Amino acid sequence: MTTALLEVEGLSKNFGGLQVSSDITLDLKAGDRCALIGPNGAGKTTFVNLVTGVLAPTAGTIRLEGQDVTTLSAEARVRRGLIRSFQVARLFRSMTVREHLELAVLERERKTFRLFASVRRMPGLADEVAGLLDAMGLTAAADTPVGTLAYGQQRLLEIALALALKPKVLILDEPAAGVPHSESHRILDALDRLPADLAVLMIEHDMDLVFRFARRIIVLAQGRLLCSGTAQEIAADPRVRDVYLGSRAHVQA
Repeated sequence: MTTALLEVEGLSKNFGGLQVSSDITLDLKAGDRCALIGPNGAGKTTFVNLVTGVLAPTAGTIRLEGQDVTTLSAEARVRRGLIRSFQVARLFRSMTVREHLELAVLERERKTFRLFASVRRMPGLADEVAGLLDAMGLTAAADTPVGTLAYGQQRLLEIALALALKPKVLILDEPAAGVPHSESHRILDALDRLPADLAVLMIEHDMDLVFRFARRIIVLAQGRLLCSGTAQEIAADPRVRDVYLGSRAHVQA
């Protein structure tokens, strides 16, 4: 049996007398492609903030590769390979796509204190950046200032920046948000090229993207784990239809 990369057990969070997360237990294994869905106010953002260290839980345990990280800072979890896409989405309009990725790799290697011109000679840097550009379909835009990119390309750059940190578990925070529906296939194409051994949890409202990407879908409602299953199982579950999907529960073949 494959060992879980991320284990969440009995995770709960109270804000005073208000309980916003209650006894959530789940795990992610290498190669998992999961989506987290639920209505507004279901507790998705709170859950992700707990897992990534932005918030401290009231109760419960979070383990990464079997090690308890419940009390570690968000930065320490990043260093251990737990990456949330927007944590690295600090885009500078005048810098190019390539320069953003170079800086992300240097940050991972803790070499950003050196002169930028000299670090560009770091062995393997150019090849690694070229690989990230290719994986996200951004090679043609490599030397384009980020401020002139289409919004969909900026979202792809955010994913590339997360990959530059060499995650073991990647949490994608609404990767298609703001992207025209007609262009969402570009996001899906990029997600299909993610490393096969990477565990991915995607939070997303675009249900076409969710149903096409996720092999397992986790549903939260009122801060609790309502159910989980395949796209077909979730689309057919009357509880999910009642609280979230309604008439949208159509699974792409």
